[in-house]
Amino acid sequence: ILAPMVGASELAFRLLCRKYGAQVAYTPMMSAPKFATDPSYRSAEFQTCAADRPLVCHFAANDAADFAAAAIAAQPFCDAIDLNLGCPQRTAYLGHFGSYLLDRKDRSLICDIVRAGAAAVSIPIFVKIRLLDKVEETIELCQQLERAGASLIAVHARYRASWERKGAGARDGPALLDQIAVLKQHITSIPIIANGNVITYDDVEKNLELTGADGVMSAEGILDNPALF
Repeated sequence: ILAPMVGASELAFRLLCRKYGAQVAYTPMMSAPKFATDPSYRSAEFQTCAADRPLVCHFAANDAADFAAAAIAAQPFCDAIDLNLGCPQRTAYLGHFGSYLLDRKDRSLICDIVRAGAAAVSIPIFVKIRLLDKVEETIELCQQLERAGASLIAVHARYRASWERKGAGARDGPALLDQIAVLKQHITSIPIIANGNVITYDDVEKNLELTGADGVMSAEGILDNPALF
């Protein structure tokens, strides 16, 4: 699976990766309210074609109505809608979206967002997250998202807002794939996708063996080698 990447996973790169084995591709992160209301934003930020399937449209949102409206607008052109709960960038902090919605105080909000999206469209709603500080917290989060209507959860196996962390689980450190293995034991009725530590195809096979995940997502690795899969 080709991960969502701003400035990278646009149409041309998606088609290149599909040519060399990527089975599913995500768009870059797009603003849900802008996508829903601004035709010029949609035309600038989103292009697709008949060969660009299966496609997942990936949105940043912190409002249920905005997410639902974006999902409705995107539905004719894609196969699933994804909520970004993983972006650690400063822009996400300032805009209160991405991984900065993972605090417990926002749990009901993100479940409402997923629920609204699932009610608005006939295609699946996916979610992309990062690890919380304890694996038990990540399990609880995924269970809540599943109950809200998420049909698939992709897990970037590094901690959220991890700029100051060092070592395993940090932004530039190795991903904590063992936590996905634990998560997979508890989340069995929807697919779990593992994201992290994928640089070569051997890493794909090792990742699947270690985690038991239902699929593997690559970002930086596939930028270096679009034929990774």
